[in-house]
Amino acid sequence: MKIKPLIPVFLFCMATSVFANQSHPVAPYNDSRIDSLYEIVCDSDIAFSRKLKIVDDLGGLSFYSEYFHKLFALFNRLLEQGIKVNHKNGMFFCYNSIADLYFGLWDKEETEIYLDSAAMCIDKSSNMQYLASYYRMKAQYIQRYFPNRTPEAVIYYQRSLSYYEKSGMKGKEADVVIILRNLTIDGFQRGDSAYVCKNILRIAELKKQYDFPMIDFCLKEMQISLYSFYYQNLPEAVYLDSAIYYAKECLALYEKGVLPDYYDHGAIDLYVAMAELMNKKEDSEIEPIDSLLSIARMKYDVSDSISLARIYHTKARMFYNMNMIDSAETVALKAQKYLDDGYGNRYYSQVKGNIELLHDIYNDKGDFQKVIEYNELWMKKDEEIRANEVKELELQYEFELKESEIERLKSDRSYQEHRYRMSVLFCFLLALTIFFILLLIRLKKRDLNHQIALINKGKEEAKLKLKLKEEYAVKMQLERYEVLSDFHLKEMELIGKSKDLDQLRQDKELLDRQVELYCQKLKTCEAVANSKKKDLGFDTQNVVTEDIKRLINKYLKIPVRDVYIRNLERLDKSYIEILRKRSSENLSISYLKYCICFAISMGISDVAECFSIEQSSVHMIRYRLKKKFGLGNDDDLGLFLQKYAFLQT
Repeated sequence: MKIKPLIPVFLFCMATSVFANQSHPVAPYNDSRIDSLYEIVCDSDIAFSRKLKIVDDLGGLSFYSEYFHKLFALFNRLLEQGIKVNHKNGMFFCYNSIADLYFGLWDKEETEIYLDSAAMCIDKSSNMQYLASYYRMKAQYIQRYFPNRTPEAVIYYQRSLSYYEKSGMKGKEADVVIILRNLTIDGFQRGDSAYVCKNILRIAELKKQYDFPMIDFCLKEMQISLYSFYYQNLPEAVYLDSAIYYAKECLALYEKGVLPDYYDHGAIDLYVAMAELMNKKEDSEIEPIDSLLSIARMKYDVSDSISLARIYHTKARMFYNMNMIDSAETVALKAQKYLDDGYGNRYYSQVKGNIELLHDIYNDKGDFQKVIEYNELWMKKDEEIRANEVKELELQYEFELKESEIERLKSDRSYQEHRYRMSVLFCFLLALTIFFILLLIRLKKRDLNHQIALINKGKEEAKLKLKLKEEYAVKMQLERYEVLSDFHLKEMELIGKSKDLDQLRQDKELLDRQVELYCQKLKTCEAVANSKKKDLGFDTQNVVTEDIKRLINKYLKIPVRDVYIRNLERLDKSYIEILRKRSSENLSISYLKYCICFAISMGISDVAECFSIEQSSVHMIRYRLKKKFGLGNDDDLGLFLQKYAFLQT
């Protein structure tokens, strides 16, 4: 296996975490300037259109924690005046601005409400910069809260960029850089180098016109990705050296402190990215790479599992390249743990890279069982990737269908509005009558749909309950047949009837397959039942232990009864959850009861007495539990169960 470079993945994560989760940057404003603008907005002698132009010339509407209260008051007051004079452009502008403020506050619901309000004014707005700002906000909102809908966000970014190009970019350079950066990252993901180069050239042109640190940082960052992309497809040292050079340039800008605070996470990622690049050099040394990773480790948030996983993966790759296999294994396992903790749809490449590294490590160590395990693990992850890609394509197709449907509906609405205006001129009373009739039909239809939904819900719940009862009955019957089959099988072995024994084995295999099938169905039903039990606060362990205590009190005598009761009371409160995690299969309530009996040291005869079964059946249950916990024939089930019971001896 060969490891693909992870630099484009790092930069993609920076794009989504920095540029999708932050509003666009502007120069901060002091209190006096905002107060002056508020006085202008409140001045009744100034026309609304003039007020709108003055506020729009503010130069940007990003969130600042020290000013957001005053900005909310400013835009809400302006919005009230816009609604009063029915100024569609002004209303559209204010809704966008308030949505931007709530976006900075990470208030998803309020952001969505004001974006929807802006969408209601979009057809009436003729200002291209307002339209560009709206689609930029829409794309950022989707990227932050719906990461699986990346194609939809890209379409909105492209639409926003086209409006900025038509209306001019003066005062909106930061917005344009954010859009171009996200579109460039999308080009890297699709492997479209021509599209990537085109966007990088556009950022370079912006830098010539508006030379400030943010554009310079973004341009150099994209060049890192570009040369890393070239090196990935044509591994020549010149591409690797170029990528390292631009990474150093970016870090120099960051360390000068000329970038806004919300660039910190992306800049810290560059320490890891540069360590990854230096690790690919033939004459790489441990000390400079380890120094870069140590800096990143100190700067990262300790709760950022994915970022910490990048550091450990890069360090493990460094040890592996230096042929320090044991150290590489230890660090790679730490990286895998962090990846499992923070795993998400956007980190498949990192998961794959670390799994492949572990595969190579165990292959070099000759541990082929581990090699097979990690091969199987990646096959599962690969299936998830394919499913996610299909889902993204389906979402893109659905979005395009919705867009065409929206256009068609807009056209239909325009035609209907025209007909309505013509109808009103000739027959106002008739139109009014039709309107009330349609309204009544709509209300009736809504009530009918609501009643149908309630009826269907009741039917589904009844069907589910019936299905659960049937599956449980079938399971109990099959378990009884299975016990009888095992008993007869042993009896035939003792009397030496080999032919009948073979037939019984065939019958047992058939029954086992049927039991497996019904157990799978029952697991699904139990999962549904368990979710409902959790909603109702159902405590499985408490119910199970109380039932066992009742059986012990009923069937067993003193003093052995008192010993079992004391052991039962010392049982760990989360013991059942521990058993379920350790089991390779879902444990039923009956199996959980037997596990607790064995954990509190109950003898075979006592278990048989409590549950009114034969001792041979208890031995069979112990055998099945060993299989469920993955124990061998020589392993002691009682010791295994007592290990996690935390009994005080």
